[in-house]
Amino acid sequence: MKQILILADGIVAKHFLHRISETFIRTNEYTVVALDRTILPKRLPSNIVTYQFDPTSYIKLSMLLKREYDDIFIIMKNRMDAEGAYQNIRRDRPFARVTFFNRWDIEFDDENLINVNANELLASRMYDFLPNVPVIAQNVGLGQGEIMEVLVPFGSAYVYRHIGTIEQNQWRIVALYRSNKLVLPKPSLMIKPNDLLLLVGKPSVLESVFKAIKQQLGQFPAPFGENLYLYLDMIKEKHDCIASCLEQVRYLHRRFKDRRLVIRVANPTDIELLEEIKNMERDSELVSCYIDYRGKEASELIAEDMQNHNVGLLICGRDLFMESEFREIFYSLRKPLLQISDYPMSSLEKVVVVLSEERSMEFISATVFDVASQLDLDIELLDYDPDGEFEKKSFILNHYENLSHIFSKNLEVRQEKKNPIRELAGERGYLQVLPFTRKILQSRLLSYFSADAEKLFFKLSHNPQLFVPVDIEQ
Repeated sequence: MKQILILADGIVAKHFLHRISETFIRTNEYTVVALDRTILPKRLPSNIVTYQFDPTSYIKLSMLLKREYDDIFIIMKNRMDAEGAYQNIRRDRPFARVTFFNRWDIEFDDENLINVNANELLASRMYDFLPNVPVIAQNVGLGQGEIMEVLVPFGSAYVYRHIGTIEQNQWRIVALYRSNKLVLPKPSLMIKPNDLLLLVGKPSVLESVFKAIKQQLGQFPAPFGENLYLYLDMIKEKHDCIASCLEQVRYLHRRFKDRRLVIRVANPTDIELLEEIKNMERDSELVSCYIDYRGKEASELIAEDMQNHNVGLLICGRDLFMESEFREIFYSLRKPLLQISDYPMSSLEKVVVVLSEERSMEFISATVFDVASQLDLDIELLDYDPDGEFEKKSFILNHYENLSHIFSKNLEVRQEKKNPIRELAGERGYLQVLPFTRKILQSRLLSYFSADAEKLFFKLSHNPQLFVPVDIEQ
């Protein structure tokens, strides 16, 4: 049996004691000291013993403290009485666990005391009633926002998506409530309007997820991570390629607001470019530069940076991405990757997506619209079918059209019987978004005779390309 001592006075103590009496717990025994007996419940369960005296009297309280208690609660309406009772307890029980109801913002230096700040609790509870505010668990876990529930509105980017196609990095959908019933999530479960999602994860990540579910664009690279990461190798990349990367990443950094840009330089050999990078770091508090002078392996360097900087978007130049070694490294990280070409990002006109397998297209859809929004670009879908059976992709087309209405983005659908790669190869001024699958890792020789846009990515690499990781569970 757990022995609990409660020093009680005032309306809060009255409600607390009534709650205890209504929820009878056989494994707890309570000793209650009350200044005023009117705060006690009319019907006391057999596990509650009461005394009436002033707990600021050390002589009287010390008689009760001869008994061992597992927990002590101080809930009093007067500050001097509350502090006096606390000091009396600490005279005889310096290490006992005490829960103190604090209405006066008193500061304590006591590692064995649980300081329940009444003002913070009330303000937090009132805040929960504001519209468009996430509800977080106050009395479960750490109570810091790592457990959150979110109601999915009609028209959200998450509506009619399978849970298995939602990237859950540093957060998870652990439960779903539909029609007042609990549904345990499976990868194949589709989210519907008015579903209530229970999320668990890093508080800062959950804030971004909440905004994404509630139709707020501008969160990318969340939920993959927070910061932008540019990797440069001055031996493997030409001077002009690196210079172009630096110029274009400046533009991206301005568009993806409030994100930190981390620049990693391997094999530093170009003094002019190093000085330019250092100038970028000096000019902005949100730019950090790290130079490796020891010749570490690229995989080791990048893995360390992933752990240290909460990277959400990898960026590299075309020269580097064309090397199979680096494609393997980047693929293994399960992060979006932007391959920068010589075409300036600031001159782009649209985002282009070549439709392929439906589940992967559903997976990348939220990223497509978020990136298009932040870069202020239109969206074009290319639906390729040599037999003209375009109705096969009607579900994914409806999904993209639904998102275009939600986010007020222009969406154009082009349906072609001929391979769109040939058409796109002659065009400039677009950002291609495509799934980052193992197809990207195949050699060019094996891919030349394919009609798959992912296998033929290199034919369109004269424009920038964004590869979004796809890890669909069955």
